[in-house]
Amino acid sequence: MYNQRVEIALSFCPNDVFILSGLILEKIKSTFPLKFLFADIERLNNWAFEALFPVIKTSFALYPHLATHYEILGCGTAMGFGVGPILVSLEADLELSSKKVALPGKLTTANFLMELFFPQCYERVYLPYQEIIPALLTKKVDFGVLIHEGRFVYQRYGLNLLTDLGSLWESKTGLPLPLGGFLIRRDLTRELKDEVLKLFRESLKYSRDHREEVYPLLREYAQELDRDTIFKHVNTFVNDYTYRLMDEALAGLRVFFSHLGFQFKTEEHLWESENGVF
Repeated sequence: MYNQRVEIALSFCPNDVFILSGLILEKIKSTFPLKFLFADIERLNNWAFEALFPVIKTSFALYPHLATHYEILGCGTAMGFGVGPILVSLEADLELSSKKVALPGKLTTANFLMELFFPQCYERVYLPYQEIIPALLTKKVDFGVLIHEGRFVYQRYGLNLLTDLGSLWESKTGLPLPLGGFLIRRDLTRELKDEVLKLFRESLKYSRDHREEVYPLLREYAQELDRDTIFKHVNTFVNDYTYRLMDEALAGLRVFFSHLGFQFKTEEHLWESENGVF
């Protein structure tokens, strides 16, 4: 029996917390001790370079740099179907040249998409995602790219939607946008990696079956606290492909990574149970 503690690093966003609520609340029992560490996505991305955590959530734009030490866990992926990070501003003008654009981190998928679709010359300002709307409202920046709950509430703050980067991606590729997912370290045993995958799926199933029970935990970590916003976020990014990476989600990953010059192979880069039972 494995007795060492397994640390799982995740973001504060509702979809991550929703996936793991069954485990965090100890409704799903693990045969080994678990510890959960919360951080914003840029910090998680930086932590991932150190390969300190057995399981960690990261932006998919970073994975080609992490593939030596990590595989993508077959449960926990956030895919955008016509939706993704959004570009907003107080003005309705999309002229970015010589302006300041706030982004939720240099290593994020949001930054990759901005470079892909808007390669113009503008000043990038990297901020924790929850600081981007305040920076826009105080005019410290001219534009902002919103993720997590912010993308659902921008209108409350008088901000204008200029474009949805997920929609641009789907128009370009015809495939969903891979935003981020949980990675698991390659050097763990097969048995442990299978058990972690099984626990993730059991936890996600528990959350789906007990939405109201896990809501207080989601609210504890969310930046926007109203119930509708939290569950709108969960409903948008937690789906059947979160439970199991397959079909068009895998196709989206392959195309996404090809834009980064990286060849994604399921047998090398995806951790899935050998018999596909769980």
